[in-house]
Amino acid sequence: MFSFLRLLITLVIAISVIRSVVNFIQRLWGGTQQLRQTQAARPPLNTSGAATMLQQDPVCGTYVAVDSSLKKIVGGRVIHFCSAECRDRYPG
Repeated sequence: MFSFLRLLITLVIAISVIRSVVNFIQRLWGGTQQLRQTQAARPPLNTSGAATMLQQDPVCGTYVAVDSSLKKIVGGRVIHFCSAECRDRYPG
């Protein structure tokens, strides 16, 4: 009776280990396949050759792209902000 239970427990453990190894290999193989597909489908980052200009927000210090920043003209100079809160907090 005990030898049957020991055999059954050993069999369950062996099946669990084999399933874990197979799942690991599938995830490893699937991840490399997905990475290859992603890299092949991804366009180059900067096709125009032009660099994105960054300006530092004077309130919080965050660098923000000039194209997407909020702008405020102070003393004839354009100041770039990352958010409306920073723009409103700027003394000027």
